[in-house]
Amino acid sequence: MASSELGSEEWWDEYRETVNADEEMKVRGHDQFDDNFFVQIDNEKFVIEMYGGEVQDVVANPGVNGEHSFGVEGSREAWEEFVQEVPPAHNNEIIASDYRTAVRGEEGYLELHGNNKKVFQNLRPFQRALELMRETQNA
Repeated sequence: MASSELGSEEWWDEYRETVNADEEMKVRGHDQFDDNFFVQIDNEKFVIEMYGGEVQDVVANPGVNGEHSFGVEGSREAWEEFVQEVPPAHNNEIIASDYRTAVRGEEGYLELHGNNKKVFQNLRPFQRALELMRETQNA
């Protein structure tokens, strides 16, 4: 388990180290991931600034100045399910989770927001960056 609580400054520091050390983020074009995205846990928003497939910074509650192309929001419970070592079905990856929320109207899942074109242009490295939240939590 992570040595700090999901969403804390220490947790994001561990996350940055995990992403920046991940070999998969250096191959298959993941190293071209240069788009900022956000993670919203309940009412706390974090902008993850990516450049070259690495986390440059994580900005907590950036207000109107937090530039991002897309992101994911959900309740703390949904995020805690997502980052489990073996997450429950439909909360194990972002497209399945978003489908449950956006298409089926179900609650308790994560939801994508923002520029869909940018999401799908960056889907593989974005998904990997999200999966690394799980690795950070369970390291």
